Amino acid sequence: MNQPLRELMLLRHAKSDWKDESLADLDRPLADKGKKTLCKISHWLNDHDLIPDLILVSPAKRACQTLKRLKLPKNIPTQVHNELYLANLDTLKTLLSTVPTQYERVLVIGHNPGLEALMHFLSQKQEPHSSKLFPTASLAHFVMPFHWQHLTPGSARLTQFIRPKDITLPAHEGVEKTE
Repeated sequence: MNQPLRELMLLRHAKSDWKDESLADLDRPLADKGKKTLCKISHWLNDHDLIPDLILVSPAKRACQTLKRLKLPKNIPTQVHNELYLANLDTLKTLLSTVPTQYERVLVIGHNPGLEALMHFLSQKQEPHSSKLFPTASLAHFVMPFHWQHLTPGSARLTQFIRPKDITLPAHEGVEKTE
């Protein structure tokens, strides 16, 4: 019997606000520009029917606000993991290895350079790490024919890498107003 394909989506949080320098990094909210870009990502996910069946999110305010602005169905199991805050490659692999096999499409909302390191590890692309290669609010979509416990170098196929600037919304959709 064939095992179902697993899909992993890595979403870097949207652009954060640096106006209040007294805030701890963990408490920085989204910038207005970040809020606007998430409208595009939200529409893109829905238009491509890429709704996750499990969401793992960093506890950083900007990551949690990123999730909220995606406007995904409320019934999707969502787990806030402290270890996702500024997680490195090994931490991300360990966390993913704990995902129950019942979940076939997982969305991870986190930070660089960890997400980019995981993207390169899975696709086996050896490029220098730079936030320009995985800009804020960008999404990497992988397909893999195995369980979450078996992440190895080059073991997944990067099917799509989408940046907000790559998405054009229909004129009638517009961009929502920021709060």
